[in-house]
Amino acid sequence: MADELAREQAITELARADVAAGRVRGHARWMATYFTVFGLGFGALTVMLGLVQPFALRMTIFAACWPVLVIGMVVWARGQRAAPRGRFRGVRAWIATSILYGVALVVGMSAFEGRVAYWVPAAVIVALPLCVAGWRERCCA
Repeated sequence: MADELAREQAITELARADVAAGRVRGHARWMATYFTVFGLGFGALTVMLGLVQPFALRMTIFAACWPVLVIGMVVWARGQRAAPRGRFRGVRAWIATSILYGVALVVGMSAFEGRVAYWVPAAVIVALPLCVAGWRERCCA
């Protein structure tokens, strides 16, 4: 009798632990939104930096938008209930986006300033690594 009770109790506790683990995983899915919003932000800033004239207006918009994006996302992320596993999650996507952003700006500012045909595809390419990381977090994590 005691063995049956202990077995039933163990089954019940394992089921409760599984439900709790599912809730925690659900709360940790915010990272997909985090990556995607940052990817879209990088893309939008890439287009803006390449197309907006004059230079002073471009820098004013950048100085207003970038800190709002970064601070807003950091504050939002700190308010999340759970953190996904893996301390360095998405590092490759961050590195790739940063490198692509730098290359797009250096090449674009020197040769393609104001050309939509360069800046829109460049923005998509810059945003892609973080957006893919967001998609992978949503569907595969």
